[in-house]
Amino acid sequence: YFVTAVRTGSSGAGGISMLLIERGEGVETKQIKTTYSTCCGTALVILNNCKVPVSNLMGKEGEGFKQIMFNFNHERWLIAQNLIGQARAAVTDTFMWARQRKIFGKALIDQPVIRNKLASAAASLESVQTYVEAVTYDMCNTKGGAHNQRLAGPIAMLKYQSTRASWNIADDCVQILGGRGITRTGMGAKVEGFKNYVKYAAVYGGSEEIMADLAIKQAMKGFPATAKL
Repeated sequence: YFVTAVRTGSSGAGGISMLLIERGEGVETKQIKTTYSTCCGTALVILNNCKVPVSNLMGKEGEGFKQIMFNFNHERWLIAQNLIGQARAAVTDTFMWARQRKIFGKALIDQPVIRNKLASAAASLESVQTYVEAVTYDMCNTKGGAHNQRLAGPIAMLKYQSTRASWNIADDCVQILGGRGITRTGMGAKVEGFKNYVKYAAVYGGSEEIMADLAIKQAMKGFPATAKL
């Protein structure tokens, strides 16, 4: 089955309803392969004269867009959590690799340029970790939690910063692991997987550009009109 936002009314957000569409007559799917994983179920879904019973309406008619937006804040927060966990695993493996990999009789970590990359990756990781914890604390202690309207901006900014920082962390890790950093198995598997996942996280749940724009728009809503330099 497919949980689908369908236009059942006039134009605008108020004309969208959420339907549960069961796989059957009029429903056709084709797998779309991605660089991340086929287990995500990414597919082209074609609905051709598909009939859906009224009983398959989820919630109230015309409130489909509201249901979509209701999930976004928590989803974006979750994406940041996933990123930080994978980033920490990638940095850990990279650090161990730099200690054990020998080049011309010396460990990689003996080279200043490698230590610089490790420091850059670790500093970015710990900064975003702190950001995640601050926003999480806010969510846990604010009425309505992640669904509080005020938190839309901070969570959007968190996701934006998480994906931007993770892109740089992944780049440093791959460069240190070299060829192993682009292999799907063995000692470089976590780094390779993280490198791929970063771009997915930067797109789904709201792209970086949309997140940055939303964060500033939300901030402007509460900005004092009289505030001037």
